[in-house]
Amino acid sequence: MDANTMYYGGLVLIAILAYLAYTSNRIITALLLLALGGYFIYAHNTGNTITDFTNKTVEKINKQL
Repeated sequence: MDANTMYYGGLVLIAILAYLAYTSNRIITALLLLALGGYFIYAHNTGNTITDFTNKTVEKINKQL
């Protein structure tokens, strides 16, 4: 499976789940899914991930100790 297919497929899946949550009056769940989709797009476009951020933070803390 191609990486682009997985990326766009993931975005479509998140959008469908957010829509289903919204139509079921689960607004907070829909907002969380939209935030997840936003993070998905951000991480894909910039290459920055939460794992990189936590690794950098742990390295900084270890240097101070």
